[in-house]
Amino acid sequence: MWKITKYNRIMALLSVFLILIMGSGLGAATEIIVRNGESIQVAVDNATPGDTIIVEPGTYNGNIVLNTENLVIMSQSGNPEDTIIQGDGFDLKSDAQGTVIKGFTLKGTDNSYGINLNDYADCTIEKNKIENYNTAVSTSIYSTFTINNNEISSCDSGIDIGESYSATVKDNTISNCRTGVVVGDLGNANIENNMIKENDNGIALMYEARATIVGNNVNFNKKCGLYDNSYGGSTIYNNYFNNTVNVIFGSNHNYPNTWNTTKTAAANIISGPHIAGNYWAKPDGTGFSQTHYDADGDGIAEDEVILNEKEIDHAAIVSSNIVTPEQPVETPNENQTGNQTEVPNENQTEAPNESQIGNQTEIPAQNLTELPVEGIEDTGSSSSGGSHHSSGSSGGSAGGSPEPQKNVEAKDTARVFIPGEKLVYFNFTNNVTVVDYISFESEKTMGKTTAIVENLKNKSDLVTELPEGNVYKSFNVWVGNGGYGDSGDIRNAAISFKVEKAWIQENNINSSSIVLYKYDNKNKEWMKLPVNLTNEDDQSLHFTANVPGYSSFVITGEQSTLTTELTQTEADSKGSNNESNTSSETGAENPKSPGFGIIGVVVGLICAIRCKRI
Repeated sequence: MWKITKYNRIMALLSVFLILIMGSGLGAATEIIVRNGESIQVAVDNATPGDTIIVEPGTYNGNIVLNTENLVIMSQSGNPEDTIIQGDGFDLKSDAQGTVIKGFTLKGTDNSYGINLNDYADCTIEKNKIENYNTAVSTSIYSTFTINNNEISSCDSGIDIGESYSATVKDNTISNCRTGVVVGDLGNANIENNMIKENDNGIALMYEARATIVGNNVNFNKKCGLYDNSYGGSTIYNNYFNNTVNVIFGSNHNYPNTWNTTKTAAANIISGPHIAGNYWAKPDGTGFSQTHYDADGDGIAEDEVILNEKEIDHAAIVSSNIVTPEQPVETPNENQTGNQTEVPNENQTEAPNESQIGNQTEIPAQNLTELPVEGIEDTGSSSSGGSHHSSGSSGGSAGGSPEPQKNVEAKDTARVFIPGEKLVYFNFTNNVTVVDYISFESEKTMGKTTAIVENLKNKSDLVTELPEGNVYKSFNVWVGNGGYGDSGDIRNAAISFKVEKAWIQENNINSSSIVLYKYDNKNKEWMKLPVNLTNEDDQSLHFTANVPGYSSFVITGEQSTLTTELTQTEADSKGSNNESNTSSETGAENPKSPGFGIIGVVVGLICAIRCKRI
């Protein structure tokens, strides 16, 4: 009897154990692999909550609808460049809670969305490239999301935040959109540490929008950095604003924002000693923070920035130099500001003729040109190889140029503080060289460092030969010393340069053929770098290019094929005319010239009349 009872107990325990194992197996998350040529949608449809869908490198169809919670959809490589989704991207329905999407390039056709969050949807979007959509990321009522470390470009709206419970937009780069970030309705957003640049409008606050906007670089946006047509009241501090017009208030704006926080001892947006207000720059160097300096070393201006009577930055960030730096030798040409009349105190108070901004409202186009100016401590310029100046300070790197000065046509310098792992800009506002600015991230803190730009008279003495194409200008860029500017110590390097329209027209250059070449000192060859046309003013076209580092550069362009053929025809025609003219000058008979025949007839008639009278 005892043996049977013991046996039954053992069997019961084993049964319970097996049930537990089976139960845990049924609920375990599964990895689903999607191979190139297969459907991501099929994998999503077959997934259960908690699964991870891993997509191998390749190009896939979009319009992927999600109805399952807690899915992770990610590229296998983690590299957006090799895992591409074409067309509409991801459409998250209300049941798609806790979704993670990361590691893709989403390429649209200027329509619809890259990632769309429906009512109540919840999503984390990170490490993607999203481009060419009407809206890169679109959100709906009560959605919750985090958008982190993405690159968004060439969209009508970069990120459109509707009536969300919670929205975090952090560490993204948003560029070349009509509006970078739109916060509307009852949107409640944290916008932090983003690079929002070269859009028409940087950030737009609409209706009852409320946002905390902290630690962003809002630069080079053509119409304005921040357009506020809301009545929600936002907190905006420790941002770097550098736009021809930094702030515009719309007609519906009636609740003041907070433009600074309590002074806190910590590195601010320009690596100064305190976090407080914002840094206010303008492309022509006349921004508040560029013309006001700190007298007591706390990195905060002694004066206030008055945007209007209710909108005041009481603790604007400035350079902590006690001595006012020398002013630039030359000021930018007035044409660089287009037809826009700048309003003092960093803002324009009215936005005329509002039109659509994403799904909200946008200010109309204005003819503005932006030349980035960020963190300039000292600038100097010279021409014809003369010396440059820099109001010095201890520490950092002064740098120098290996180019023989007899070959230098013009020179400009800028000196800024380089922190570790933060994007910095060197801006050349004297308008004496082809370079507008350079930007990069440094692997380590370098302190105050000088960058030099040199327009050259001829080919650089440091290169063996010129690249192919019609050369517009040879120039050098040097950062720091010891080869720092062309080393592995910098990343995400870029350069902005300009090409005069007069040269393009006189040489019949196709503007779309303009490229930048960088000299590879190691392999002794030219590297061809694609460029993007980012702006245009009355005199020049402005381009940007990503570069592997800084050394010797050449800008080239190609003649239009049609124009070249026409030019050759004109030359042939001119040569024929020259031959005819030469024949006439040497007395050869020209059967097409009637001059002598007419003269002979007239003389004959006169003689006949005189003879008849006699």
